[in-house]
Amino acid sequence: MLTWIRKKSSGLFMTIVMGVLIFAFALWGVTDYIAQSGNDKLATVNGETISFVDYNNQFNTYRQNMMSQFGEGFDPSYFDSPILKRNFLESMINSELIRQVAKDNGYTVTPQEIRQTIEQAPAFKDENGQFDKSLYAAFLVQTNQSAQLLQMKIQEEQAGQALNDVFDTTSFVTPFEKEKMAKLNKQTRDINYINIAQQPFIEQVEVSDEEIETYYNDNSTQYMTEEQVSVNYIELDAQNVATSIEISEAEALEHFEQNKERFRKPEQRKAAHILINDGEDADATLQEIQDKLAAGEAFSELAKTYSQDPGSAEAGGDLGWVSPGDMVEAFDEKLFAMEAGTISDSVKTQFGYHLIQLNEIKKPAVPLFEEVKADIIQELQATQSETVFLDQASALSEQVLDAESGLESAADATGLPMQTTELFGRSGGQGVAANQDFINAAFSSIVKEELMNSDAINLSDTHVVFMHINEIKESELKPLDEVKDSIVTVLKNQKAEEQAKALADQLVEQYHNENKSLQDLAAANSLEVITESAVPRSGSTLPFNLVKDLFELPRPAEGEAVVKVLKGNGSDVAVVELLAVNDADVSQIENLDTEAAQLTRNVKNNELQLLIQALRENASITINEDLLNQTNL
Repeated sequence: MLTWIRKKSSGLFMTIVMGVLIFAFALWGVTDYIAQSGNDKLATVNGETISFVDYNNQFNTYRQNMMSQFGEGFDPSYFDSPILKRNFLESMINSELIRQVAKDNGYTVTPQEIRQTIEQAPAFKDENGQFDKSLYAAFLVQTNQSAQLLQMKIQEEQAGQALNDVFDTTSFVTPFEKEKMAKLNKQTRDINYINIAQQPFIEQVEVSDEEIETYYNDNSTQYMTEEQVSVNYIELDAQNVATSIEISEAEALEHFEQNKERFRKPEQRKAAHILINDGEDADATLQEIQDKLAAGEAFSELAKTYSQDPGSAEAGGDLGWVSPGDMVEAFDEKLFAMEAGTISDSVKTQFGYHLIQLNEIKKPAVPLFEEVKADIIQELQATQSETVFLDQASALSEQVLDAESGLESAADATGLPMQTTELFGRSGGQGVAANQDFINAAFSSIVKEELMNSDAINLSDTHVVFMHINEIKESELKPLDEVKDSIVTVLKNQKAEEQAKALADQLVEQYHNENKSLQDLAAANSLEVITESAVPRSGSTLPFNLVKDLFELPRPAEGEAVVKVLKGNGSDVAVVELLAVNDADVSQIENLDTEAAQLTRNVKNNELQLLIQALRENASITINEDLLNQTNL
């Protein structure tokens, strides 16, 4: 829809359409306001309000960004955590405090700066990278906000960012601190260690039925089924609208006659090639092929023998009909400068060397109407469907809003079918139920708790859905028989880990009390001592946890070693003998600033956190806990 709005955002018709949309959004806004009146203050910060709507909008943006960044493998239930939602609100409170202190200290954002921010926003630029007023206007309509409100938000965001910029500018570390940090970063350590794997112990331990039942009862929350819902929904898809529009042959023919040049086919050339990869023997191979061509051997047979293009060699090098721009530039230039029936000299591209054979030329020509009739009908259907889609979307919105609860009347009035999903959880289901926005709406309080019709759910610019709850299947405890195997695995792993740790502790005790070497202890228990020299703080091939704990061990005294039990790979443990700590030579470090970059960031963050702490101690902050709890339903 946005693409169409961009293209059609001028003229009387578009003014009318925009008016309809604005009116519909206005009605929607009034409905929301009535529903939330008096209960929209999620928090106040020195008298300034953080609304429930603002919180939801920012949290949803955060969720969408995270899902886009980490892809489908990211577990959506991560966003259901009450702690996460509380922390997100706290971060909004901190941002508001920072904005206020910037404002109180005279920071201002000029109208020119706001305008520059808007004009440089990628969302408001056209294909040529220029600011497009129609895109800006469409965004305001879609987000149901005025230009003044958007500019005010930009001003607030930039005021908040101003303080971060101050800390970026003023935070610093001394040369002594840089050298100290560089020494720590580049420090290495020499160790011997024995890895004690958990797996051998798993095969030895036994788990009783009583232990299984006790664990099941004590950890029942881990074995609950996922809460599921089924929803009724009505969808409107512009693609389906398009296929239902009838285009007469006369309409299609008229469009063809008026746009003949658009359908003109470019010149095409039927070509074949032999590709030789770039290498030491490329020149000799090319000369050999050219000699055989000169002797009358067939190009297609030589292509089968010599060409190193796996896509065309078996077909005698045939590339079919080629249009301008289909091939890389050097190949394209040569092919369209040749005469039919000729073979080129070698042409160098990033793929290697090509010998090109031009077999036939098809001149530019306007196709017959029958050849493009199907494409024209599809194009006209798509064009007309945009208007029909907007009309139907507006009518459907009115019907759903009027009904408030239940979609039957809206389906009857619009002629659109009401469909029902299978039960699905927060991880999603099949079809439309796999869409994250659809899932979020299904589990929202307005749909699941208040049993009202949803707002419009935009699955895409031209695909909108409304829903109403059909069935709720509450979470319930799974039968013990169903989860018994997983409990046995957990208990065996726990016991095995305990036994591995007990053996590691025993070895350390023997090392200290019986004056036995690590090698003697390893041999007595059929284990192996591994020696690692100059283990770095980062970039090591050793397990992460082992290295992390290794660099927390104290420096060994002269002629002694530090022996401790550390975490190994996964659930394994390691008996580590720290032999030496190797300090870095600062004079050999090329860039101390790079090595101390993390320290600089820490200084900045610590200063900012201390400021926030002071601001919070002197601020008047209230949180509507009841309203916040609604976000955790």
